[in-house]
Amino acid sequence: MLYPASLSADLQYLAKRYEWNAEDKAEVRAAFTDCPEMVHFFTVLAAAHRAGYEQCAANGFIRLQAWCLEQRLGDPFASGFDLNTLDAMAVEPRRAHA
Repeated sequence: MLYPASLSADLQYLAKRYEWNAEDKAEVRAAFTDCPEMVHFFTVLAAAHRAGYEQCAANGFIRLQAWCLEQRLGDPFASGFDLNTLDAMAVEPRRAHA
């Protein structure tokens, strides 16, 4: 399976943000290996965080899908989801190489 060029930077960003340890990283790697749906999930999750997504008590621990719908981005798990629109909202732009 070919992975998007940005996946490595997205995973590094998420690892830092969530403070993943070696075991967490191994679990994530196992989750996305040969699974395009999980690759898409981690890519959208990283982009959403860059665009201001937070899951906290103040927002009822809003889920990624609900947050994207509130932002009028559509369902991130439906076909045709426009990741470019989400990237355009980024407060912290995606780096090509982390």
